[in-house]
Amino acid sequence: MKRLTPLLLTALALAGCDDQPNTQAIPEVSDTNCTLEVINQIKDRTARAEFAGQCSRRSGAIQPTEQPKNWLELNNSQG
Repeated sequence: MKRLTPLLLTALALAGCDDQPNTQAIPEVSDTNCTLEVINQIKDRTARAEFAGQCSRRSGAIQPTEQPKNWLELNNSQG
């Protein structure tokens, strides 16, 4: 039992190690690359999430509303 405990702890510590680093490159954030097809082609989950986040935070990603609605006026007209 005394020998089993250190061996078990060593095996558990090494089981979580990954010797392969993330080698997939993230494409440049642009209008042509920030499409669902390009995002789905990224196999690494963390790289895909990082790239999608960068695409969502880029300037011009959300266009302003051209004719905004006043919800108070719409609500009063129905009641």
